[in-house]
Amino acid sequence: MSTGKNIGSTSAVYNDVTRSNIESLFPSIRQRIQKSVFISIDTEFTGLAISNPSPVFKFNTTEWVTRATDMAEKYRAMTNIVKTHALVSMGISTFSRRHTRPGSYNVDNFNFTLQQQNSHLINPNSVAFLAQNGFDLNKQATEGIRYFGGPNPKPPSVKTPEINEEGWMIREVFLDIVRRRVPLVIHNGLFDLMYIYQAFLGPLPDSYQSFVYDLSEMFPGGIYDTKHIVEKNDPKSASFLAYLFHKNERIQKQRLEKDEPAVCIRLKDRIAYKPKTVDEQSLPKSDNITNAPFCEQFAAHGHCRNKDMCPKSHDINFIIDCQDLQEVPADGNVAANHGPAHKKRKRDADQDTNGEAQSNRTVKVASSADVNASPNGGLEDMSVSASTDSELLANMYHTAAYDAFMTGYIFASYQILLGDKMADFANQVFLMGQSGNPLLIKPGRYSSLSITFTQTQNMFASTTDVTAPAENNDGNNNGDGDSK
Repeated sequence: MSTGKNIGSTSAVYNDVTRSNIESLFPSIRQRIQKSVFISIDTEFTGLAISNPSPVFKFNTTEWVTRATDMAEKYRAMTNIVKTHALVSMGISTFSRRHTRPGSYNVDNFNFTLQQQNSHLINPNSVAFLAQNGFDLNKQATEGIRYFGGPNPKPPSVKTPEINEEGWMIREVFLDIVRRRVPLVIHNGLFDLMYIYQAFLGPLPDSYQSFVYDLSEMFPGGIYDTKHIVEKNDPKSASFLAYLFHKNERIQKQRLEKDEPAVCIRLKDRIAYKPKTVDEQSLPKSDNITNAPFCEQFAAHGHCRNKDMCPKSHDINFIIDCQDLQEVPADGNVAANHGPAHKKRKRDADQDTNGEAQSNRTVKVASSADVNASPNGGLEDMSVSASTDSELLANMYHTAAYDAFMTGYIFASYQILLGDKMADFANQVFLMGQSGNPLLIKPGRYSSLSITFTQTQNMFASTTDVTAPAENNDGNNNGDGDSK
């Protein structure tokens, strides 16, 4: 049926940054960071837990329990994970002012495929998750930007100049974010913060007190965790990222229709929109609240034990439609007697983030790798080509760039909703299992800055004294795998 109402859904197309094009895109990335008023990030990595390690490592597994309630023990366990695993992808979304109207932004999205040159561990569950969500492991092996984790204070210089240059550029991108001194936005992002610190700044401090002190100095604009913000303001709502994104899209559309301040996004650098059309006849009737064709577990948590075999819908827009129509709680709990199970279905609708309805059409998600960068390294706004490949869009939910965009959009939405009260949530990072007790990013009475920070803080001031690394001819290190 094509008579359904249009539901807005924005697909943030990203600029795909690899070892092949980082040099040409590098100036434009830095320009976008310099224009930003806040930046959101997300990362993908090779592990967030240790699982059945080989006895040869002689790990004391009691020191790897990341869900420990004691913060010192939790931080020690997370540090063990981060120092032995690696980043494979980093997403950055830069939000710059479009004009003076509140909530109006230009947004640029960048997805960096990374390849750490230090030997590291890989958790099979994490790699399986990445592969199932469209992450290209072959591309990461052949096109990942090569870097050395834990520079102290500088990464080693190897004989292959391309490796030195790639590592220098990706580190400069991170340092530019620090230099910008604007709010940094994450979603359940403690691991993200720890991984980027270890990858691009230096070895993680021994204590979490020094770690949070370092962060408070690095990001004076504040660190905002959207998961914590949502759980404090709407504790009954599901708080996984994709749900919050689509929910806030609707909230902002409703505000725009009422001529209230609302988020208006201009997605730059390859713009596309996810087509979805909702057939209202397939939705459960408001007087039949027991008919719930969506998966309650997925609606509450963003995952389902049955995965692709689940007979009920995992489509977030469809779930929200059902909840709005039925007034079903956000956790998806409904009566046990459900009607006939509905298969997952694809729906067509199109809506710009500024609330203006688009024509019913399908579009292709593309990255900047599909087009050539302009001669001066700039990124051109591109038109979108037609396609029916909705599976490609589905995979974007766990692309670091798309997750970063969704995180930033949620933050922008809550800036509108909370106004000046948003400042109350600065420097509070969500802790798994301790939703009411966030990690505070501020100096303690007896804490001190770490050695890593004091060795690198002179790099935060400006870029005027920073130069690309020279080729190393001393033969002490070799990035090609040769010994000595």
